[in-house]
Amino acid sequence: MRRILFASLLALAPGLAFAQAADNGANPPPPRRGWGWDGGMGPGPMGPHNGPWHHHGMGPQRFLTDFYAANTSHDGHLTLAQAKAANFKPVVDHFSQIDTAKRGYVTFYDIEAWHMDEMAKHLQDDAAKLRARDS
Repeated sequence: MRRILFASLLALAPGLAFAQAADNGANPPPPRRGWGWDGGMGPGPMGPHNGPWHHHGMGPQRFLTDFYAANTSHDGHLTLAQAKAANFKPVVDHFSQIDTAKRGYVTFYDIEAWHMDEMAKHLQDDAAKLRARDS
């Protein structure tokens, strides 16, 4: 019983420390675990790759690290100039598609939403191909 309690406390300790960190809302959250963003915990519904940036050679932690590095103003707003200066190729290549509000900058959430839209399109295409096989 003591071992279970001790193991539980050890497992919760990093979460408790993270919960105490201040967040002003400008910075994006850490990458999600599971559902394909897991960095190796399993394929999830997004397939056997390592998250949505797999075709750019990026895992979820690298994407987040690159976003923070590119956002030199540290305001959570990544401009095209900042993305180009940091050679943040995925964002540079698709900036106008990601910046749907035409604000001149994108946030982590804008990029994540755009990726989800792109993945949904690919999944719809894959589903259509599977349905065509069944005909």
